[in-house]
Amino acid sequence: MERARQVDDALRIIAQFNPDAIQIARERDEQRKSRKSIGPLHGVPILVKETLATTDKMSTTAGSLALGNAIPRRESTVISRLRAAGAVILGKTNLSEWSNTRGTVTPNGWTPKYGQCLGGFTENQDPEGSSSGSAVAASLGLAAATIGAETCGSIVLPCQRNAVVGLKPTMGLTSRAGVIPVSSQQDSIGPITRHVKDAAMILNVIIGYDEFDDATKALPWEKTPDFTESCDTKALQGIKVAVPREAITSVLDPEVLATFDEALETIVMLGGKIIDNLQFSKWRPLKGMRNELSNDIALREGLEGYFRDLVTNPQNISTFGELFRFMRHTPEERAEDYGLDWFQNTLERSQDSMSPEFRESSRINEDLGADIQRLLDSSDCQAMVIPTSTDIPHDLGGNPAITVPLGFYAETRGIVRSDKGLIQKAPNIPYALMFVGRRFSDKDLIGYAFAFEQATQVQNQSKPMVHPTIDISLVDGSKIETEL
Repeated sequence: MERARQVDDALRIIAQFNPDAIQIARERDEQRKSRKSIGPLHGVPILVKETLATTDKMSTTAGSLALGNAIPRRESTVISRLRAAGAVILGKTNLSEWSNTRGTVTPNGWTPKYGQCLGGFTENQDPEGSSSGSAVAASLGLAAATIGAETCGSIVLPCQRNAVVGLKPTMGLTSRAGVIPVSSQQDSIGPITRHVKDAAMILNVIIGYDEFDDATKALPWEKTPDFTESCDTKALQGIKVAVPREAITSVLDPEVLATFDEALETIVMLGGKIIDNLQFSKWRPLKGMRNELSNDIALREGLEGYFRDLVTNPQNISTFGELFRFMRHTPEERAEDYGLDWFQNTLERSQDSMSPEFRESSRINEDLGADIQRLLDSSDCQAMVIPTSTDIPHDLGGNPAITVPLGFYAETRGIVRSDKGLIQKAPNIPYALMFVGRRFSDKDLIGYAFAFEQATQVQNQSKPMVHPTIDISLVDGSKIETEL
């Protein structure tokens, strides 16, 4: 926790520390001395995205003042499973307010409650979002692992810009119960770590059926697999990997594309076969093809359901309209500076989730999302590989994805800033590669990512400009590994 405090004034990574964390850690130490291990994560410190509800002394607000001092009825299922495995919930991480749903120009990683989270690789770095603090914390080794949540890029994109591994599981593999929602059709909860095998270990703990989340009924296994079993340096041997080249060229970043092509050579060296120059049958990147009506309705109804289920709701906000008005009239929410245009669009939707318009919007998105499987089936490939910033519809298809560090921008890289002045591209900022697969192919993807990671060791080249200096050591002076 002291290491986190060293960098938090500069980077605003931590939303809040768990005031009980030290006492819980001491209990875990005593249990270990007595050879009474609770589970596979006994004593392991974990940071979680602030949207995962806890029923302890920490709050759950999505970074908004609208949920200040609100108390949820039940804890996030993922949190409960981490605790049951022996993990110590060290605290919660900063994020993009309301998981980046409020407006076009709202900065990544900013909330009125916790301030502006920044990446550590250059001054004033855009951390990407919305699981901003979770990715930055993992990159600086502030916990053994962190937890993020993704609807459309909210795990993989911040992981890309912070040189860490981000696993967005198949939608329905992990429970969303007790998490402030964005879209019941797309939300997924997943681990963020420095190494692939650590992500697999965390996934082992947090997956599974949950009576409070119907999406988990789709789990295809009677017995939960051990995802670490696929962490094999030979996992890519004989694997056909699709490259949707037309979608990739939309990245428009020559340095990333050149390094990506080198990565394809590495995959071949590892025994994989690249099937290149493929094209989606319906999906076209960066063309605004996602039909937002169904997600707007899901956001409104999801948040209203969350409000209804609160035990304590100090602001008495029960409808999306009341939330919108609260944010518009609360100066700290900075509606004029950072906008509420996406919230405005959501507010203006008159339909509900039973309407034919909602069903048609959902159908359109599901069909676009099915393009992932169509491309893999038509090319007889086990997975596809892309630069992480490529616009593909894996969010719409509920497909799994895992991002792995690929490189860092060279000293000659020109600086690119966001509308609000955060630096998005500059020398030393990381970029990444991502494996994407069919639904519930998570175990295979972990294997491919592990083989690539072990062959390239890009993580070892990570050099954040901001990092803690306090050494983590045991009483006898030997170092604690940052891996699980």
